[in-house]
Amino acid sequence: MKRVLLRGPALTQSGYGVHCRQVARWLLSKKNIDLSVQALPWGITPWHLNTDDKLTLDIMQRCRPVEPSYDVTFQVQLPNEWDASLGRYNVGITAGVETDRCNPAWIPACSAMNRVIVPSSHTMSSFQHYGKIDNMSIIPESFPDSLLSPTNEVLFDLDTDFNLLVFGQITGNNPENDRKNIYHTVRMLCDVFADNSNVGIVIKTNSGKSTKIDRHVTRNMLGQLINQVRRGPYPKFHFLHGTLSDSEITSLYTHPKINALVTLTRGEGFGLPILEAAASGLPVIATNWSAYLDFMNKGKFISIDYSLGKIHPSRCDPNIFMADAQWAMPVEDDFKDKIKKFYKKHDKPQEWAQELSTVIKEEYSFEAIASAYDSNFDQILGA
Repeated sequence: MKRVLLRGPALTQSGYGVHCRQVARWLLSKKNIDLSVQALPWGITPWHLNTDDKLTLDIMQRCRPVEPSYDVTFQVQLPNEWDASLGRYNVGITAGVETDRCNPAWIPACSAMNRVIVPSSHTMSSFQHYGKIDNMSIIPESFPDSLLSPTNEVLFDLDTDFNLLVFGQITGNNPENDRKNIYHTVRMLCDVFADNSNVGIVIKTNSGKSTKIDRHVTRNMLGQLINQVRRGPYPKFHFLHGTLSDSEITSLYTHPKINALVTLTRGEGFGLPILEAAASGLPVIATNWSAYLDFMNKGKFISIDYSLGKIHPSRCDPNIFMADAQWAMPVEDDFKDKIKKFYKKHDKPQEWAQELSTVIKEEYSFEAIASAYDSNFDQILGA
């Protein structure tokens, strides 16, 4: 029986936390390994401690002090955080960075690992900006099981007939360094629907945590933004905050009055909410760049033109976002034209979304992703 360590933010409410729990779920299906977990924090994100969830409990029960010389380690972190001394065979798993290039210091970190797994061709490209990396492979993430059997529960009522969902954490302290581009998304939607009482914007967001204080701070921030950019009482805004279960997230994407997911993101390492929306059959309107094109281009969606531009200087740091890195700048006129057309007639994009949903449900289920891990690592784990 091989001793295996899973190292990463497995008990946090974060994108890396979700990714780490998917790897944990796959490892827990293996009967011939002794699995230990080192559960680490992830930035300022809160802990995921849902004791009603069997997977969470299983992870908690395997949290043990780290010992030397594991047979195999899986480390779901940034590359500079990997520790190749922990195992005889070490696997680094990372979504890297959302820009066109990573920190060049991450390249030797990749070389120190036996294998490196990234979730998208965009992430691979950001590493291979500096040259080919032979030990790197792509294994994407999966959507939650709840999307395969939605309950048709309606979380809340909407008094507007046409509604757009904006889903993402506020990731910056000014409009130009927020990677999710929430400020300009809200501003453009206010421009387009300034006189339309029939339109609602549902924003599921936070500033890093799911606390009451974070709710208050985020609500005030959004309120100030809307007051700045909205010229009248429309469009209407609906603010959602806090932790949602998988079934609640599914009910958000399948809400009978939500017509599309809108994201003018400047870049994603994977784009899990976009995958979830697409798997649900919800039309997606998104910047035509970065990781989610791997799955969105398996069908048709409303893609927004962009140009590449250098990230804002205030976004730069010595570890993740390099000063010469670029990300997408969505073209405002293209977005406004396409959102107007979608409002007037959205039958065809809904057909596209249903066709894409069929493909994604087959190729991005947990079983499909687990099979990819099996193919890559069963021999190493002795399965």
